[in-house]
Amino acid sequence: MRALVYSALIMVLLMTPLVVKAQDPFSSFESAINELTQSIMNILNVLKESAISIGRVLAGTLIALGVVLWASDIFTYKGRKLILAGVLLLILMELIP
Repeated sequence: MRALVYSALIMVLLMTPLVVKAQDPFSSFESAINELTQSIMNILNVLKESAISIGRVLAGTLIALGVVLWASDIFTYKGRKLILAGVLLLILMELIP
C-alpha cells in the first residue's frame, strides 16, 4: 500500500510540469515571433534614418551644384531645376518622421 502511495505521489510530481507545459504549448513560438518582429522593426528604423540622412546630404549637394550652375551662367535652366529639386527633396526629408 505504501509503495502505491509513493508511486502515485511521484507520478503526480512528474506530471505537474507536463500539465503546466500543455496549457500553453505555443509560448516559446510566440516569444520567438515577437523577438523576430522587434528585430525587423529595428532594422527598418535604422534603414529609415540612413535614408533620411542620405537624402539631406543629397538635397544640399543638389542645391549647391544648382547655385553654381545658375550663378555661372553655364547652364542657367539646369541650375534652376537642380535648386528646385534640392529644395523639394529637403522639404520631403523634413516631412518624413
